[in-house]
Formats: sequence, structure tokens, C-alpha cells
Amino acid sequence: MELDALMIVVAMDMDIKKYRKSLLLFLLLLLVFVNCQKKDTKNINKVENALRIDTLNLITNVSFYDTGTFALNTLVNHRNFNFSISGTKKNVKESKEITLTKPTVFESYALVNGKTRVQRYLVFSKNDTLTFEFRKNGSVYTGNKKNAILNTLISDNTIYSIEEPDNSVNYIQSLKKKYDNNLAIIKQDSINYTDFQYKAINDYLEIYFYNKLFNVDFSKITNQNVIEELDKYFDIVNNNILILNRLNAVQNKSLIINLLRYISFKNKNHHLIDNLQFLDKKLFKTEALDGFLLDYMENDNTLSKNDIDIMKKYIRESSLKKATEKSKGKVLSKNILNSTIKDAKLNEVAIKNILSVKHEKLILVDLWATWCVPCLKEIPNWKIAQKKYSDKIKFIRISIDNDQKKWSVFLKKDINDESNYIISNSSHPFIKYFEISSIPRFLLFNNKFEVISDDFDRPSDNNFDIKLKAILDEN
Repeated sequence: MELDALMIVVAMDMDIKKYRKSLLLFLLLLLVFVNCQKKDTKNINKVENALRIDTLNLITNVSFYDTGTFALNTLVNHRNFNFSISGTKKNVKESKEITLTKPTVFESYALVNGKTRVQRYLVFSKNDTLTFEFRKNGSVYTGNKKNAILNTLISDNTIYSIEEPDNSVNYIQSLKKKYDNNLAIIKQDSINYTDFQYKAINDYLEIYFYNKLFNVDFSKITNQNVIEELDKYFDIVNNNILILNRLNAVQNKSLIINLLRYISFKNKNHHLIDNLQFLDKKLFKTEALDGFLLDYMENDNTLSKNDIDIMKKYIRESSLKKATEKSKGKVLSKNILNSTIKDAKLNEVAIKNILSVKHEKLILVDLWATWCVPCLKEIPNWKIAQKKYSDKIKFIRISIDNDQKKWSVFLKKDINDESNYIISNSSHPFIKYFEISSIPRFLLFNNKFEVISDDFDRPSDNNFDIKLKAILDEN
């Protein structure tokens, strides 16, 4: 028995020695692993820091070779945003500084040979500068090529028009080919960009591609293979839907409505509100969806109370509080009604007299400017509407041009002087009350000076007549 005990002790001693060796080996491996993890963590933190930014300070410089107003458009907090810089003298330089919280795509518009030209500029560095030269025949970008990369990659000027492709299969293939080509180009050029900048460009290209893909008239698509292809891309978009929160771009809101249109098409339910539940849940309670729904609520006067209640469930309370619905249903103050603006003969006229009617039920106000290309494109449809509703609606056009002489000359050439007015003062009570930051902007009032809509549909919109008729019936 003693011998057996001795053998057991010896065996245990041998096992302990083996265990000690194993333990030392384990500790050594653990030390190596921890060091590797530390290095990996450092690398991960380095990448995350490269992709993280607190604020972007944008300075826009414009050299005016002619007098006029330069404007840029985008989304900020996923709501329409426009800012302009005026040059009242030739050969002067003007600047404007804006603070942003994420990469932002700005767009400028110009008429070239009678056609609209869209130019895009990406702001994605902490202290970016966009530099332009302003001339009567359009603006020229003269700044850093990095910020103008999208102009090299995308030449499309009809990104907001619903497409009706003759061949849907070819349309999808063509879009995918262009998208892949653009990705290859920016990958080759990636050495010139930081990780943060490179990511911002890729994000925009992806959003742009998806938006174009779903920006079609689905009622014209009968090919089941095309629908299956769109289904595949719809799933891809949903899996990466939070891309909409990573940068400011007009296409963000456009993509949301196009996805809703596609869901409506698939469900055979054309009431978009009923299809909100089918959007990817990752999008709920985000800035992207907030901005879209708030604009929807404010602009669509045909929505029922139930529709609005449903939409509010998808909007964060903080965004609801900031919503610009404060003017709706309110009567214009005496301060605004008694304030004056100039008519076509440059005489001072009180806004109360301008909005007063004899027999009309409503007053529709068009806020525009001679330098605003989208505004000018609305003129033909405005004239059609004016003729159609002349006995029921009073049509008023108010320009925000700084150059009164240029405005007067424009009126004599293109539009009748009647019912045209101008506000050249950006601090005017009327401008400040409605927080005018982008045009064209259409305001609708009843004959009691109550605000029915502070951002009504454009005359070119498909729902313009439907909404007007519904409101006329109510009034």
C-alpha cells in the first residue's frame, strides 16, 4: 500500500510539472493575445476616430464679376435648406460661414442653353471652403477638386423626375454599371482622401444609386424578372437603411418616398401612410424619417387626423417640438399685415391690402427670385393655374431679389406686372415669420388672413389641383 501511495505521489508530481509547463505556455499565449488585442483595439480606435467628426465649418466664398445672388441647396437635419450670398457690386468678394454636423452634399442650379444644369459639392472636412465665381451666365466652381468629386462622377440633371424607361431591364443594368464604374474610380483615387471622406463619397454614391433605381413609374413595370430584381435591391437597402443618417443629401428624402411608393405598389395600396409600417424598423425614430414625415405632414393638406396621428408615432418627440407648424391655422399679426413691400412700380403697399380679396376664397403667394432656376420653371404652370382658378383664388407673386432693377426688367420681359411685389429686406417681418430659407415656396391663406399652408405644393406637382379643390370645398 505504501508503494502504491508513493507511485501516486510521483505520478501527481509529474502531472504538476506538466501542468506548470502548460500553465506557463498558456500565460505566454495569453500575454501575446492581449498585446495583439491592444494593437487591434488601437487600430480599431484609429479607424473609428478617422470616421468620426464633431462639426464641419463650411466657408463659401463668391467672387462677383456681375451683380446678383448666388444660392446653394441641400438638406440640413433632413429638411430643405437653402442659403444665398448677394453681390450688389461688381468685382467684390462675399463670404458666408455655416456649421454642419455631418458630411453634406450641396447643389447649385443654372440654366445652360435653356436646360437645367445641376452641380454637386461635398463638404466633409472640418474646415472646408467652397469657392465660386459668379457671372450672369452662371457660377463657376474654382475650389478644391476633392469637394467637387461628385461632378466628375455624376452628370445627371434630371434626378428628381420620375423615370419611365422603355426597357426596365436595360435601365437597371445601366444604373448598376455606372454605379460600379464610379466605385472603381473613387477606389483608385482613395489615396487622396481620408477614411472619413472616402466613406462619405461612397455613402452618397450608394444613396444616389438606390434613389435612381426606385425613382421609376412602377405601374409601367410588368416584367416579373424586373420586380424580382427590385425586390432584391429593396432588401439590400433595408439592410443598410441607416446610411440615410450618415450624411445630408436631397436624395435621402427622395429615397424614402420612393421606397414607400414601391411598397405601395407591391401591396396594391396607394395610400402611403398605410405602408409606413413596412419600412425597415431600423429607420424608425431616426433623423431621416423625422425630416421626411414632418415635411409630409406640413405640405399635404389632404391628410386626415388619423393619418397625422399615425405619422406622429414614427417621429421623435424632440423633432415634433422643433417642427415648423407654428404658423398653420394662425391669423397673420397686425405687425405683418401693416408692414409694406413694393409693387411693380416700386410703390409701398401694405401686405394687408395685397392679401385682401373681393370675392376670392383663397390667396396663393409664390415666393421666388429671378436667379432661382426652379422658380422660373414653375412660371408656365403658375399661369395655367392662375387662369383656371381666377374666380376663386387670388394669385400673388413676391420676389426676394436684392436687385430691384433686374427684377423690374424681368417682369417687363416675361411676366405681367400685375400682382407682382418685391421684398429686398431679409429682415422683413413677413420673411422672418415664415422662416424663408429656400425657394420656390408657396403660401396659402384664406380670406380671413389665416395660414392654411406655409409650404404648399408647387403648381407643377401632381397633387396641386387635388389639394386646391379639396381646400376650396372646405372654404
